[in-house]
Order: sequence, then C-alpha cells, then structure tokens
Amino acid sequence: MNKLNISENILLHRKRIAYTQQNLADFLNISKSAVSKWERGNALPEVNYLGELAVLFDISIDELVDFSPQLTKQQIRMIYTDLSRRFSAENYDDVLNEVKNYAKRYYSCYPFLTSLTGLLVNHVNLTQDKEETIAYIRILIERVLSKSDSLHLKEQMVFFKALLLIKENNHQEVIGLLKESTLPKLPVRTVLAQSYLMNGEMAKAKAAIQIEVYESLIFMMGDLTMLMYFDMHDDIESLIGKGTAIDHAFDLKELHPNTALNFYLTAAMKTTDNKEKSLLYLKEFLTSVKNLSEDYYLHGDEFFSEIDDWIEDFELGKEVPVNKTTAKEQLIAAVEHNEVFKGFKDDIVFKNILHSLKLYLEED
Repeated sequence: MNKLNISENILLHRKRIAYTQQNLADFLNISKSAVSKWERGNALPEVNYLGELAVLFDISIDELVDFSPQLTKQQIRMIYTDLSRRFSAENYDDVLNEVKNYAKRYYSCYPFLTSLTGLLVNHVNLTQDKEETIAYIRILIERVLSKSDSLHLKEQMVFFKALLLIKENNHQEVIGLLKESTLPKLPVRTVLAQSYLMNGEMAKAKAAIQIEVYESLIFMMGDLTMLMYFDMHDDIESLIGKGTAIDHAFDLKELHPNTALNFYLTAAMKTTDNKEKSLLYLKEFLTSVKNLSEDYYLHGDEFFSEIDDWIEDFELGKEVPVNKTTAKEQLIAAVEHNEVFKGFKDDIVFKNILHSLKLYLEED
C-alpha cells in the first residue's frame, strides 16, 4: 500500500463526491480525526475499510491504494511504524490479523515479509497465546528462505528463526543452524574502502570504514554484556572496566544508548554485593535511558560522521525496531521488579534513580 498515494487518493475522491471529512467519518462509523490522519499520511486505513472506501468512491481497491506488488523502503518503514504503535495500543489479535492481511497482499515483496517477521518477533511477548504468532512467523521465514534470491534477507530470516528456537529452548537446533557463522569474518568493508580509495572516492571509503568500526563496537559491547550476564568470565570487574573504557572512548551512552543501558544494567546486577558500585552503574544506566528517551532513533556523531546515510538506508530507517511504549515498560520493570535489587528498595539513592527513570520515560 502506497501510504503517500492512498492519502492523496482518499482526499481526491472524497472531494470528487463532495463529501466532507465528517461525512466520510459517518459513513465508515469512525472519528473525523481518523479520516484527517489518513489524508495527512499520518496513519493507514485498516484493510477492512478499504473495501468500503472503494465502494463509496466507485473505484477498485487497487486504484484506491495505487497497488504495486512491491513496496518501497519508505512504504515498508511507514507500515512497520504504524503497526508497531498499534500493537501496544490496540487488541493484539486484531493487529496480528492486520499483519496477516498485509503479508497476503504483498506475499512476493520479500523485504516487506522480512520486516513483518521482525515486527512479530519484537512484539510476540505482548500476547499470552504465542503459538499462533510463532506459527505464522515460521510461515513467513520459510517463504523468504525458499523464494527470495537475496542473501541478506535470508541471513536475517535465519537469525529470526534462531530467535524463535531460543524462545522454545531448542538450543541444539540453534547450534546446528548457526555453527557455520563461527567461521572467521571476512574484512569485506576494508576491501571495499581500499577500492574506493584507489578509485579516488575518499568520502565513500571513509563511510565504509566508519560503518565497520560502528558495527564492531556495538557487537563487542553486546558480547561483553553477554559474558557478564551469564558469568562466562571469572573477573567481572575486568569486564566492566573494558566496557566502561569503550563507553568513555566512543561516548556510547550518547551514540547508542540502548547498548549502553543493557551493559550498565547488567553491571549493576552483577555487583549488588557492593552497593556503592551497583548504584553507580545504575546511574550510568539512568543516563543512557535519558539519552534514549530524547533520541529514540539510530544516529552517528562527530566521530561517526559518515554513517547516517547508511542508517537511513535500512529497511526500517533509523527507527528503533521495538515500540516505544513497550520499551518504557520493560525498562522500568528491569529496575523496579528486579529481584537482585530487592535489598536496595529502601535506599534513598535507589529510590531517586527509580523516580528519575519513571520521570524521564513519562515525560517522553
């Protein structure tokens, strides 16, 4: 569905039949503000309204939505953002059915199916009955793996498949699925950068190297956090020191606060036997949350000055893939209802951290 065109089409055909926004709202039994959002391109009509609109305007649904079997990246981002918002605001099963309708309509648009798969993986925990969603995720995964020619999309789907298997505690199958990924990584971007340099394209070479450093940095911090969380290293203080040094060197709390907050929350959880240190790491966690709430999107900085175009070219753009409302609830629960911090409940510093955490997230 071309969101930009459908908004224009609704406006055009509404005026053609001399309907006001209120007339159209009354016909569909919805609010006038909903019609206004459609026409401004701020929201998409649910699929069940498309037939009624087409009948009213005396056109086909394909004409109404300017249908094409392939969606652009911009269209995919718009639909993803709209559905992500609705998952936390509306009935889960209703939104799941909407996802299925979209997938059915664009069943040959494999980047879109991959996007919908990621959407469902990120939001499946919002429902108690996960079986239907997981079964549908599998259908989408197998569709892309069997039909798409894109190695990049297939790689993403293999990753999503592994996440599902982890949710089901099927770890042996995950090992079988991913063990080939342990082969040494080839320095593809380094070679690309060298080629750009030899071709006189300095800006592109710089961007390629910055992207390589950025990805390596984020993955390294994630791995350090995992080593710490699962007690896979004897010297926790050494791990925390390494991660803190990386944060200070690259200003990670500003650059990628989501990665920083996971690291510092884990550090706080692993040092509760030293309350002063644990609370210090919780304060760093709080700073990361504050930065995330102010800039809830991926971005570069003064050092990573050439990566913004690369980020914008993601299928989902610079938006963080998890719904903001869901993320807020998880962040608060990670501190307020975390059993490892129960000994801090009456501590004034802990109370202030929790109060500030809620304040930052509620203000956002």
